[in-house]
Amino acid sequence: MLPSIVPNMSHNMSQNKEMGDMALLFTPFTFRNIYLRNRVVMPPMATAIEGPGGSVSDDGMPSNGTIAHYARRAENGVGMVIVEHTYVDKSGKAHKGQLGIDSDDAVPRFEELAAAIKSGGAFAVIQLSHAGAATSVEVTGSIPLGPSEVPVPGRNVIPRDMTREDIAKTVNDFALAARRAKNAGFQGVEVHAAHGYLLNQFLSPLTNKRTDEYGGSLSNRARFLLEVVEHVQESVGEDFPIFVRLGSVDGIEGGIVPEDAAFVAAMLEDAGVALIDVSGAFAGSRPKDAPPGYYVPAAAVVKNHVNIPVLVAGGITDPYFAEQILQEKKTDLVGIGRALLRDPEWVIKAEKLLGV
Repeated sequence: MLPSIVPNMSHNMSQNKEMGDMALLFTPFTFRNIYLRNRVVMPPMATAIEGPGGSVSDDGMPSNGTIAHYARRAENGVGMVIVEHTYVDKSGKAHKGQLGIDSDDAVPRFEELAAAIKSGGAFAVIQLSHAGAATSVEVTGSIPLGPSEVPVPGRNVIPRDMTREDIAKTVNDFALAARRAKNAGFQGVEVHAAHGYLLNQFLSPLTNKRTDEYGGSLSNRARFLLEVVEHVQESVGEDFPIFVRLGSVDGIEGGIVPEDAAFVAAMLEDAGVALIDVSGAFAGSRPKDAPPGYYVPAAAVVKNHVNIPVLVAGGITDPYFAEQILQEKKTDLVGIGRALLRDPEWVIKAEKLLGV
């Protein structure tokens, strides 16, 4: 079996030494009231899909295997762990086995998860999400919600367009879920506005055909997301950091492009968001046949428009490449996703390769 980290053979020994002398990847990083021991982030990845299972009993609670999964990667040197997408209401549950923090009864179990991550030395964040039209009656028991009666690209389900009352309820669901996450001991929350889920559906002109204050211009299409951020901040307090995973590429003509994401990111910064996590929109978390670092160009565009830190993930497996994009100031933090799923000791091995 090949090792999970294969050195880039274009690097000679002198280059390796040079990397080691200035390896940003393994320098501490501080922003707001946050201290990270390095710049390696484990981004949110659904363990119900990738393993070891998420909520095995399908009640939203993290399984023992899921807690151990996160704990092991924290113990092996990751700077920050962002727990996989966790629904804020059952109407927004994306798939069977997904984690959910839609009830106060869930707090004790999530407290175990947060404690396991922090005991390993990593900063503990959880991603909050609502699938919107990217779910089904079979999963939620109700007709999926969306900005308009337009199916998500690649799906056939026509959602029910949300009323203002639906929007207000969902904003409150995010705020309540964030408070539960804080009570469980998480040190921050990430609002999911990427990968074709509800907040992404509102941002994209492909699915948002509304004619009220939540549709039309990009500023209007971002209104729902900004209201979520505002109410989450009120719920958890000014000192509790909020991140946003922002969809930057729809990959479909007429959809979101990185410049749109940069515009929204600047609005989010003004709203008090602490970090922008750049990812795909309807292009998803892993575009087909895309090269390594497929969202790095979009992250660089966003970074040029904000002063808060930027995180990017997407096909980044080579430590040298991770270091390079940091040195080139295309991002501030690097998400190592499926490489960490394959090898919990990625960080340890990367440190050795870079000569740290």
